[in-house]
Amino acid sequence: MPEEMLESVKMYLRLDGNLEDDLLLEMIAAAMEDVKTASGKSKTADGQDIAKSSLYRTAVKMLVAHWYDNRGTEIIGKTVTPLGNSYNAILAKITTSQEYK
Repeated sequence: MPEEMLESVKMYLRLDGNLEDDLLLEMIAAAMEDVKTASGKSKTADGQDIAKSSLYRTAVKMLVAHWYDNRGTEIIGKTVTPLGNSYNAILAKITTSQEYK
């Protein structure tokens, strides 16, 4: 399923080419797992896979973008940018909404 999101994530990150496709596919798979685990949801209320939800897909893109932008950052005296409030709001919506199971 990460393959289905690859082009969309690359557009979100404004990336061309395929040099980092393997890295992105791993990040997408990890983000998909993270959102499902963190929310405790895997289906929409009508029984479809949560991956079909636009809200879920947006959360995955945001998480991949954060990881991509902050990969390998270990700068002494400088903190990594925290994950944005928008992601946390989306995750909270998925977690608490009756639209997801």
